[in-house]
Amino acid sequence: MSRIELPSMLAFDRKLETSDALMFSGIWEDAQNCEKWKKIPITKRYNRSTQSAHGIDEDNKSQPNPVSSGNDDANLPLDHDTLRVSFSVRIVGNLGVPFGCNSPEFTSAIQDQTEQFKNGDGIKTLAYRYAYNLANGRFLWRNRVGAEKIMIRITASNDPDKEFQFNAYDFSLADFEKGQEDPDLQYLASIVEEYLKGDGESHVLLKVDAFAKLGFQQHVFPSQKMNMGEKEKVLFQLDECAAIHNVKIGNAIRTIDTWYPRYQEQGHPIAIEPFGAVTQIGEAFRRNKKEGDLYTLMVSWANLDELRLEDQMFIVGNLIRGGVFSRASK
Repeated sequence: MSRIELPSMLAFDRKLETSDALMFSGIWEDAQNCEKWKKIPITKRYNRSTQSAHGIDEDNKSQPNPVSSGNDDANLPLDHDTLRVSFSVRIVGNLGVPFGCNSPEFTSAIQDQTEQFKNGDGIKTLAYRYAYNLANGRFLWRNRVGAEKIMIRITASNDPDKEFQFNAYDFSLADFEKGQEDPDLQYLASIVEEYLKGDGESHVLLKVDAFAKLGFQQHVFPSQKMNMGEKEKVLFQLDECAAIHNVKIGNAIRTIDTWYPRYQEQGHPIAIEPFGAVTQIGEAFRRNKKEGDLYTLMVSWANLDELRLEDQMFIVGNLIRGGVFSRASK
């Protein structure tokens, strides 16, 4: 029997659908009334900047930098010491069912393998790690650094009377062990698992509010927009409110891959990506078969080759991530 090949058309839709995150300001002691907190505006700041780029002519090094004088900025106001970041996550079922695939053999194989996976411990680990990255506030990115206090509050649409509350510093960014016995974390993970294992009608909405006590007037860090051909910094906003891109929120939540070969050397998880790409450092940790790229592992799995549980979790993590995984045309 011939081996199943990677289809020329293959796509999976996301199973963790994150919204953009809006940024508000208030007082830490008034977090219970956060619905009344103020939107953080994006402001334009004009500065007289110095030349600092490599390769500047000698004569220009003492001159002001004309291209970096006008940039977007965002701050807490004079009378507010705390940032609130608010977003939602929709978890949907039908995991393992391609959104589009032109190979019935591959569709059948990947669905069968995923169904078996959902009955084992692998799906529990994935769900736990997604929940952990909500509890530890990884999605705050630079806004997490140096905060005096960080509180995360989460509600789920299937149990709206229950409010999960976490101290982000009770959990680690380097691994998934610190705080693992927390009962709220275990319950939240069970909700994520339940709906990832669900059918096409299965869905739940998580509402997330994170509070970071940064100090009065301190900088906050919305997403920076891609501004091709321009050197000024443009920050992301929605309805005149500073915001963080949904893609950036999703990247943080799926930063769960500790199974790549160089994990012990690096000492931290990376986001689930087909080639283990980490653009901040210009590195890809799963470039090929030896390093465990998605395509090699997924084809092996579809052909019933024996794979480590860690490799299976990486594959299913990519199915949850979603994307177009078609074979390149020759």
